Order: sequence, then C-alpha cells, then structure tokens
Amino acid sequence: MPKQLFLGSKTIEEWRAASQTTHQKRLVRLLDQADSYHTWLPPHEHPRETITYIGMAVANLALAFLLTEKTAYVDMARRWMDVAINYPHWGRAKLPDHDLDAGWLCFGFGLAYDWLGDMLPATEREALRAKLLLQGQRLFDFAVEQEGRWWSSAYWQNHNWICYAGLATVAYALEAEHPEARAWSDRACDNFRTVMSLLPEDGSDYEGPVYWCYGVLWLLIGCDLLHQQTGIDFEDNDFLRYTFYYRLYVSAPNLVDTANFGDCHDRRSAHSAAMYYRLAGLYRNGHAQWLAEHFTRVGEWEREGREGQLRPGLLPQAMLEFLWYDPSVEPESIADLPLVRAFPDLGLVSARSDWGPEATFLAFKSGKPSGHKAWTLGYAIDAQHGWHTLKASHAHPDENSFILVRGDDYLAIDEGYSQTKQSRHHNVLLIDGQGQYHEGSYDVFSKTDASWGGQLEHCFAGCHIVYSRGDAAMAYDPALTLQHVTRQMLLIGARQVVICDDVVAQTPREVTWQLQTDQVAQHVAEHRFVVAANDTQLSITALLPEQRKWENHVEEIVANPSSSTPEWIIHRQQHTLALTNAERATSTRFLVLLNIDTAGAQARQYHRLICSAGDMFQIDEPDYKVVVGFSCDRQGIQSDGFVSTDARWLVAELHDDPHPTVLAAGEVTQVWLAGQLYLSATEPIDFAMDNLSCAIHSSAARWMSFWTPVIPVTVLLDGKPTHFTFNQTLSMVRVFVPMGDVTIMLKGDAH
Repeated sequence: MPKQLFLGSKTIEEWRAASQTTHQKRLVRLLDQADSYHTWLPPHEHPRETITYIGMAVANLALAFLLTEKTAYVDMARRWMDVAINYPHWGRAKLPDHDLDAGWLCFGFGLAYDWLGDMLPATEREALRAKLLLQGQRLFDFAVEQEGRWWSSAYWQNHNWICYAGLATVAYALEAEHPEARAWSDRACDNFRTVMSLLPEDGSDYEGPVYWCYGVLWLLIGCDLLHQQTGIDFEDNDFLRYTFYYRLYVSAPNLVDTANFGDCHDRRSAHSAAMYYRLAGLYRNGHAQWLAEHFTRVGEWEREGREGQLRPGLLPQAMLEFLWYDPSVEPESIADLPLVRAFPDLGLVSARSDWGPEATFLAFKSGKPSGHKAWTLGYAIDAQHGWHTLKASHAHPDENSFILVRGDDYLAIDEGYSQTKQSRHHNVLLIDGQGQYHEGSYDVFSKTDASWGGQLEHCFAGCHIVYSRGDAAMAYDPALTLQHVTRQMLLIGARQVVICDDVVAQTPREVTWQLQTDQVAQHVAEHRFVVAANDTQLSITALLPEQRKWENHVEEIVANPSSSTPEWIIHRQQHTLALTNAERATSTRFLVLLNIDTAGAQARQYHRLICSAGDMFQIDEPDYKVVVGFSCDRQGIQSDGFVSTDARWLVAELHDDPHPTVLAAGEVTQVWLAGQLYLSATEPIDFAMDNLSCAIHSSAARWMSFWTPVIPVTVLLDGKPTHFTFNQTLSMVRVFVPMGDVTIMLKGDAH
C-alpha cells in the first residue's frame, strides 16, 4: 500500500524525522490524543447520538502508528474500526448513511485503509474495504439522487463540504482496486470547484464563528486532499486567503469570546489550532500563526478541549495539527492590525477601541441572509436548474443587529443558537410587533426570494470614531409598506455608542426598539436605564422619541444544535429592554446613547441641543464635551450660531480650546462650527480629523480644504508628500484626494 494519501509532499520517513525535531510538540499532542482511545470504545450498538468522533479517532491512531511504528496503535485502531464496521448504517437519528456521520467516518476510515495497509489482517482489511465501498456508494448515490435539493448542491453549507470531502477520501483510497470509485472523486472535485467559485471574497461565513470552525475545516481538508491528488490548486482562493481575518474580527477583546451572530452553541467554541496552522502555512499568514501560539501560551487549547460544545470538538483534530503545522511561518502580532474591518458580503462591520483584552468591541451586521454573493448567485442557480441550493437555516432574522462587549463583559448580546428564530431575540426593531423574514421557524428564509434582505450601506473609521449604516426595510414583510428602516451607529472611542434609527412607512406604524442583555435593565430616571455586567456599567439614555413606552421582559431561548443528537438541548435566558413610540407614525426616529463605564461610575450628563434641522445632543465628560448630530431626510444639521453642515452625521470633541480636538462627519461638503469653516469639499466625502491628521473616504477623486492649527510645511498623503496650498486667513489647507480611503498628515509650525 502507498501510505501517502493526505500526507502531502513529505515521505513517511521525512514525517518521522520532523516528529523528532520541528514537529515534536505536535507529536506529543497527537500521541496524547491517540493514547486517550485506549481506555474506551464506542458502544457496540449504534448510539442514537452522532458517531463523527469515531472517524477522527481512527485517523489519529493510524497516523500515530505511521510516526512511531508502535503496533499498539494499530491494534486499537482495529478495535475501533471493528465496532463501526459492524454498524449496519453510519448515522442513526438524521439521514443514516447520507449525511455528516457518514462523511466524517469515510474520511477517517479512508485514511486508515491507505495508511495501515498490510498491518491489518487480511480478513479485517477485506471487511474494511467492503464497508468503505458500501458507505461510499450510499453517499454517492444520495448525492446524485438529491442534486438540487439537499447537501449535494447546497454549496454554502457545511454538510456539502463534509460529505464530499469524506466521499473523495474513500474514492482515492479505493480507486486502485475499484476504478468505479473514480466517479465519486470526480463528482467531489467538480463540487469543490463550484463551491470555491461561489464563496465570498472577503472570507466571511454567514453560518457564524462556531460553524466556521466546524465547516471551513472541511473546506481546508477537501481542498488539500484534491490538490494533492489532482494538482488543481483549489487553495488559490480569496475566501480561504482572507477567512482567518473574518474569524479574528468576530473575536471579542479577550480573543476567546465571539460576536456570536448565526447559530452558535455558545460564545466560545469557535477556535481551531489545525485551521490556524493550515491558513498560516498556505498563505504565509503570521497573524494566524501568532494566534495559534498565543492560545498555546494562555492555555486556551486545553480549556477549549475540556469545555467546548462543538462536537466532536477540538481534541480529535490532533492529526490535522501535526500535518498542517508549518514551523517556517514567523508569528506576527495582531497588535498592528487595523482596529476596524468591514466584510461587505456579509454586511458586517467589526470595531474595537484597541487590541487589548479590556477594549470595547462593537460588531454591526446588516446584509443578506447567506451573504450577498450566495443570496444572489444562489437564486440565479436555482432559477436556471429548478433547484433549491440556498440553505440559510443557520442565519437569523437579525439585520441591523449589533453585539457590544467590553473586556470580558457582554453588554448587548445575541441569542446564539435558536430552534425557533425570532427578531425579538435580537437587537433589532419590531414593526407593529413583527420581526424580519418569516420568523418563527428554524429556517425563516425558506419562503423568501432574492428581493429580500438588508444592506450595509456605508461604514467609515478615523480618529477613534467608527460609523456604520444599514437599511433593513427589505427584510420585513412587504405588507408593512416600509420605505426605510435605517440604523446609523457611531462608536466614539471606548466609551460611547450612539444609535440613530429611522423608520419611514406609507402608513402609521408602531416601532419597538430592543436591547438584549444578560442582566435586566434598571430604570433609574425618566430617559435612562442601567445594566450592570460584572465590572462594567452600561447606561442607556433614550433621547428620541420624546413620548414612548418601555418594558422589560425575559426571553427563553431553546436550541438543539445537532439533529443527529436529538436529546442535546441548550437552554438560555436573556433580558429585553423594549422602547416603543407612544403613537403610531409614518416617520419615527429613535436616538439612543449607550455609555460604557466601570461599575458604579457616576452618570454622565446629556442634553439635546436646539436645532432648526436635524437632531443634536451633547455629552458632558469630566474634562471635555462631545457633540453628536444626525440629519433628518438629508437636510443637514443646523443649530443657530453653533453648527451648520450638510453632513449626514457629525461628531465634535470640544475641550477648552475654541477649536475641536476631533471633528468627524459623513457624506458632507462643508462644516461650520461656531462661525468657523472647518471643511469644504467639491462633492460629499467622509472625514475625521484631529490636530495634525485627517482620515478621508471619497467615492471619487476631488478637491477639499480643511482647517489646521499649524502653518503646514509638508502635507503627506498616505505617507508620501503631496501638492497643497494654504490659505493663511482661514488657516485652511487645500489638497486633491484620490478615490478611496486615504490618510493626510501635516507637518508644520504653530501660528
């Protein structure tokens, strides 16, 4: 037997040598896992729960033998395989022989058939070969029969990736003896070719961070196997190239907790050393290598191995960790990565105040249920073939939702896994008591079409201010006649989050604003509520609408994370603060400020400012003030003698100096503050400036002028000198900025 399936470019002798040098720690980890199987066996009668762990156990034992040549590992693998070979079916509670259990076991047993070879007695080897032929044929036949209906063509589903990776493994293990198995590997290859062309280029996964850890693992397995066997480089793919950053940016400040959008078993079970090693090695990604080693240092892999709820879990991935570890990749700290990153396909914006464990973290989401690319191309494929490829049951009715965390403390939460998905479990608006899509079932998108879905309209970051905007009108029942359900969010430093919601409908509607928390919100003043979350205090100040009702209620969340284990039920409880406009209206604005502080901190003072256009308010911090404004109906923001701008939104930080220390505005051509012109642009831009720098986003190249406290000597655009003029009378610099995101730095002398 060749003993080379899935072993890459190294021979067995080279792997054995590596196990004593560069991979020594990985070998210890593998042997610890392999040794754990000596003390128990799966039940001799197929259990009702999933048996996926058996496949990985056999693969770990087989690789342990290849590396050590200790026959005890072969003997134990034989015992494990004997149990599963005698199961009449692989899988019991959900699609026996045709789903995840069969996929996992085909992978592990296919490798064992190749790796153990003549170490198996002839009768046992024949029994294994016959079982693999039977299970592979069953899996293949189901894929052919169900094309266009279930996982066979559900290109964005983990079931597709797992089952086809398992089928390909069995096919390659058997093809030399059974040429008919070539049809199985050909079909798997064609499937992965299609899958990799359809995944989003930004690396995002609508199934959420937990299923990312479960499913994308099998994309990596399948692509690695197919590349080795066919020479086709499925890994030259932007989804895989950038998906590590999706996982990193949905990590909360401690890097362990998550922004648990989508179906998530808990807030933690979503990391994989094997995946980080593979992504590090494939793309020379030092950040992925750093995170894997960081979790080794802090003991996260041990904790996840003990406590993780994702089954069969992290520990059985030991053989993948060994094979995928590349010691030549130098770890690169994440500390210098941007604090903000957008994933436009999913409609996700991730922002944090810093990369430290006590940072403030905000994730905002507004997009299509399975991501823009899948949602549009999936419906196109379905229309062309008469199929039903889109399976978005792990997504939720949560457009315009957000998650807020400070340090280890969750302040605004998401429900995670839910059997009956409801918008009232998320931080979104209810319209006349109704949520989004066809809520109330497990798959709330099954009766929708391509016209449904939210949209991330805009995001911008600069000078510790992050702005995001989404519109979710098309996620609600068309009978509600909604024209806009627009949410604007501002993260200002580590202390403030401002939410501005505008709902416009053809007929008067009742609008309910919701905040989901772990602890009940205490009503402490007419407009103010407080949530205590361990070391953090979250203050909620509702500025608009002036007339509203409020209530607290408790939501019970129930989920069965695995249909193959029906008895596994997760129960959670969360609290909802609900604010509702006192009277129905065709146009309703909610303006809510969330202030983040240490437990027991003194309340900040807030007050609205009189405006002739738009809405503004002021936050009084101990040594400075923050002014925040939003336009209404794109009419700008006007406060006589103080602010005049056509901006959609504005933030100004004011200290004792008459000039703002930070000034930011969006979709703006001019800003006047206290009679001083601070910005003039020929067409709308987004900008944020402090004393000597300016971050700009422009949809096209254009001229702009902005105020500066110095007489500039040099103006740097993205680090390079650029032409400029300076009007000393107005103290304004004029430059030409290109399309996209740029940073301007000034060097000069004080006035």
